[in-house]
Order: sequence, then structure tokens, then C-alpha cells
Amino acid sequence: MAILTIILLVSTAFALGDTMIRPKTPCEDARDAVPYGLVGAYIPTCDAAGRYTPEQCSGSTGYCWCVTSSGQKIPGTETPPGTAPVICSTQNGTIRPKTPCEDARDAATHDPIGAYIPTCDAAGRYTPEQCSGSTGYCWCVNSSGQKIQGTETPPGTAINCSTKVCIYIFIH
Repeated sequence: MAILTIILLVSTAFALGDTMIRPKTPCEDARDAVPYGLVGAYIPTCDAAGRYTPEQCSGSTGYCWCVTSSGQKIPGTETPPGTAPVICSTQNGTIRPKTPCEDARDAATHDPIGAYIPTCDAAGRYTPEQCSGSTGYCWCVNSSGQKIQGTETPPGTAINCSTKVCIYIFIH
């Protein structure tokens, strides 16, 4: 009987291979709790270890947002469809909140067609050159996104905002 038990244990271990069976994580539980084929339902995404991925998105609405390691939505990180998502990667356990430029850009996506939409760099700062997609006019802005007087150029005209900002600062 003892030999039969040992053979059974060895064959079970051999069948399982090197993989260990682990219990489901909260992310996997939440993901698997969504009924299959339910249209419009938000389905959490989990990484290979079963943790919530930092960025979660709704397939039906197109909105994306950042979450904590426990899957809780982080306020101020939701982005509408068609806009650049917030960078949800963590640095020292914190997520960078949206900047004023990113807030203005995201708010402008709800404005009428032809509205000016601010351009932000990867760090969320206003790029020195801003342009209106509908009119083609471009202008220089300061770090707060305020238009610098005398810098507006008509469509097709080259503009160098780094030079104009320096001139503007030294003249005034």
C-alpha cells in the first residue's frame, strides 16, 4: 500500500511538471466574475502574475485610467477615447497626476470641431509651439501655456519658439 501511494505521488508530481498551482488573485477573480459575452462590461486586465496592470481600459467606452496594485481607480487619471493615456508606470510607488496642460488637452476634446487642443510633451508640459489644427495658425506659449504676444504666425510660416521666448524675456 505504501509503494502504491509513493507511485501515485510521483506520477502526480510528474504530471504537474515544474508548475505550481496557486490560488486565483483578486484581479483574476474580478476578471473571471464577468459573465462571458456580456456586452459593455468592464473586464479587468491582469499581468502574468495575476496582478492588476497599472492601466485599465473599458473596451466599450474607450476610457482608460490608472489603478493601484489593489485595482482601485486613481482619481484624475481617466482619459477619454482618442487622447493620449496617462502614463501609469509607477516611480517610487506613486503615479504622476495630470498636469495643467494634460487637463486642458483632455477638456478640449469635448469642445466643438475645430477647437484648439493644447499640445503637451511626454512630461505633460506645454510644448513651446502651439498650433490650431483648424486654422493652421501657430504661436509660442510660456510654461503656463499662455500665448506670448507677437508670436502668432499664419499657416505655412515657420516658427521658432525657443528663440522668440528668449527674445521676449530679454526685451521685457
